[in-house]
Amino acid sequence: MAAIGPGTAAALRDGNVEADIVPDEYVAEHLLAALPDPPAGGGRILLARAAVARDVLPDGLRERGWDVEVVEAYRTETAEVDEAGSAALAGTDVITFTSSSTVTRHLEQVGGPDAVSGAVACIGPVTAATAREAGLDVAVEAPVHTVDGLVEALVAARAAGALT
Repeated sequence: MAAIGPGTAAALRDGNVEADIVPDEYVAEHLLAALPDPPAGGGRILLARAAVARDVLPDGLRERGWDVEVVEAYRTETAEVDEAGSAALAGTDVITFTSSSTVTRHLEQVGGPDAVSGAVACIGPVTAATAREAGLDVAVEAPVHTVDGLVEALVAARAAGALT
């Protein structure tokens, strides 16, 4: 059993399942590196993940000889932003993104990168790359790719005067 980060490992633990592998950095590339090669004769992996996800992990596992079954465990749904939500967004000092899909969906809702006010903070390098590709300037990128890591990065940036 493997989990890409401590939040997923904790959720598994809540269901009485212990993750044997959690990489030091919480991105697919590091989980791929932490996973063993398949046993002689091949092996099978069930990969439960988001409906929209990068193919780094399944493709990398297949290249190493694993038979990979990918199942959709959850999907990000776009929330409708009403007038009150739009007004609240207009005055934000910082907007945080915890996945590439949150960047994409938010920009769809607000009308693109020019409609984003305030500093942009991202949970990690994949999300930050998506934000930059979409035309956003990323002010904060968490070195530890968890919600707690993002909060710590925001606090540090504020203390250093990088955020107002």
